[in-house]
Amino acid sequence: MMRRKTDHVGVHYIIDVDDADDRLLYDNTVMIKVCDDALRKSGVTIVNKAVHAFHPHGLTLLYLLTESHFSLHTWPEHRKIRIDFFSCQNHEKCEIGCDHLKRAFHGSTIRVQRLYR
Repeated sequence: MMRRKTDHVGVHYIIDVDDADDRLLYDNTVMIKVCDDALRKSGVTIVNKAVHAFHPHGLTLLYLLTESHFSLHTWPEHRKIRIDFFSCQNHEKCEIGCDHLKRAFHGSTIRVQRLYR
């Protein structure tokens, strides 16, 4: 059955960042701050946060939000970052967070897909 756009219960942003700055990719503390700032500025409520640093490099961040979730995965050796941001409550919050991420990753190739679910 085909759903109409107005039938959606949330919006899912899929953000692909390529050719990211090595100074961000190899500094997990800075990467975590970028994500924390994006979520704070977007006005979402963080319920829980999980951080896993890979060795020799790489990072996975997962945020459980009252609005839904946010995740980030990095592949520094490939200069890639992949982000998912889903909100079941407020499309504008995702837009604000996405705008912050675009500024933080300025100079990278950024592709944003928006799925209504």
